[in-house]
Amino acid sequence: MNIHIFYTHYNVSGKGLKYRPYWFDYEDCFKNLLSTIKNKDNIKLNVIMDGKIKDNWIYKNQEYYTFYEVEGGDMVKAAHAMFNLLKELKNTIDDKDLIYILENDYMHVDGWVDKVIELFSSYKGLNYVSLYDHLDKYNVVDGGPDHSDLVSKIITTDSHHWRTTPSACGSYIVPKNIFFEDIDDQIREVGDHNKWIYLQENKNRFLLSPIPGLSTHCMEFLMSPTIEWNKI
Repeated sequence: MNIHIFYTHYNVSGKGLKYRPYWFDYEDCFKNLLSTIKNKDNIKLNVIMDGKIKDNWIYKNQEYYTFYEVEGGDMVKAAHAMFNLLKELKNTIDDKDLIYILENDYMHVDGWVDKVIELFSSYKGLNYVSLYDHLDKYNVVDGGPDHSDLVSKIITTDSHHWRTTPSACGSYIVPKNIFFEDIDDQIREVGDHNKWIYLQENKNRFLLSPIPGLSTHCMEFLMSPTIEWNKI
């Protein structure tokens, strides 16, 4: 079982314009990813670059990944271009493999690869997995949904706990067959929350996330709890 990472990137560096923790940096996120997959023969890293700009820092690491360029121009168009590219690559991915759609502003903990393989080896019929333990599932965040009455099913592997969760962001791991069964729904649905609710209600898909998190979206006040991400 291999994990094919499709890391989506565009010409950006530094902290960006969102609410970021003080230590955040796009290049550091990518270096963190590389460090957690080093010497992992079951990881296939692909970088999808929106645009043709050749002076971005990500080009310095091309020996570690397969590179693709798409022409998007904004978030929605770039996502459509990425999904269309994956349709072209479908036959290059083994049927037993996993696909990891990954945005460029995530940090990971060491050991996440082994825990994901352990999860999918322990349970059959899994759909989607987010490695991000979203803080708003525990606390009400300004402007966000109220999950104070959320009930989750908890499962375990030998080394980790996992919970069902109603939604996540745009980074997730999914078996190849489920991904391509849902790809047109992924393209059509606008907004992460709407997409996950649609897939749950119309296709009976379910989503798991780890406790504690194995990654975090690097947004202040929303990071996976109990982990000192600044030290990572």
